[in-house]
Amino acid sequence: MLSAYNAPEALTLLASHPVDLVLLDLNYTKGARTGAEGLALLKDMLVLRRDLPVLVVTGHSGVTIAVEAMRAGATDFVMKPWNNDRLVSLVTSVLEKGGRNHFSDAEPVLIAASQVMKEIVGEADRIAATRASVVISGPSGVGKALLARRIHALSSDGGAVQVFSAEDCQDLPEAGGVWICRDIEALSPALQRRLTDRLDESVPPRVIALSSQDPAGVSARLQPKLMLHLGMVTLKIPPLRERPDDVAALTSHFLHYFSARHGLPEPECDASRIAALQAEAWPQNVRGLRAAVERVVIMGEWQVSSDKTAPQTSEALTLRDTERSLVEAALHRNSFNVTKAAKELGLTRPALYRRMARYGL
Repeated sequence: MLSAYNAPEALTLLASHPVDLVLLDLNYTKGARTGAEGLALLKDMLVLRRDLPVLVVTGHSGVTIAVEAMRAGATDFVMKPWNNDRLVSLVTSVLEKGGRNHFSDAEPVLIAASQVMKEIVGEADRIAATRASVVISGPSGVGKALLARRIHALSSDGGAVQVFSAEDCQDLPEAGGVWICRDIEALSPALQRRLTDRLDESVPPRVIALSSQDPAGVSARLQPKLMLHLGMVTLKIPPLRERPDDVAALTSHFLHYFSARHGLPEPECDASRIAALQAEAWPQNVRGLRAAVERVVIMGEWQVSSDKTAPQTSEALTLRDTERSLVEAALHRNSFNVTKAAKELGLTRPALYRRMARYGL
């Protein structure tokens, strides 16, 4: 039996282990009564596995919330204080109907700890129920495909999604439904015209277009008529170096995931280690952090550097020494341009000025 005490931990366990059934409480923060935390977690769980049996646990005053959870996809609910015999009977019945979990050795969790990612995911969730096409832009490795699949999972379209790359595309798919097109800006002029015609049909496909270009770059490389369709909604994911809160959350997630996957002990990760990871450049973004953390789990020691110019940390260094070296290195790399150095470190300019004053830089 697995236990989680907050939403990120629950999602990590669901991605890391075969789970047949979830008993889901709806409030986790002290004083919380609305059930909003649990309903949000229920949505995230069902994005990962649409067929996951979830039994909601709620108090007598939470009948309305329980009904809302059922509408959102929960299998059933149990009132507090519950009757043990009924609970065991309900769990047994659900497991017998659902069978055993067919665990997939893939971890499609979209972690959103930073405010900017929470806002992007919130906007994606809002438009998921519509039929609107969307452009998701951002550097390679930031999680564009995961966000696209989340939109599809939360949509009313239950059919299979068709994924293809514009660079390799010789023709458009025949069937409609949902299309996820990678590197949309590489689509040939002829196929851009054909796609525009398809989107003009009475029942057009829903296109979720991905691009490593910024929105202006996408618009410059696609024909104006096509952009009228695709540019209705644009979501831009910033690079990982600008999202230090996500670095911390993703590191925790990947440590547990790869420890479970490889059957190895989970390495410890203290505050100084997180600070060092947050100061890395991460040119390959989440993909690079994922590979680095997997290497740590396999090798059993921390030797992470995504950038050859990034300072190497040592167990003998104190947190103060580590932070000073990280700040100093960032300032030198940016020719003491405080704005650029602060952006690289994931700090505000006042926060960086305070550290510069603290360390006499």
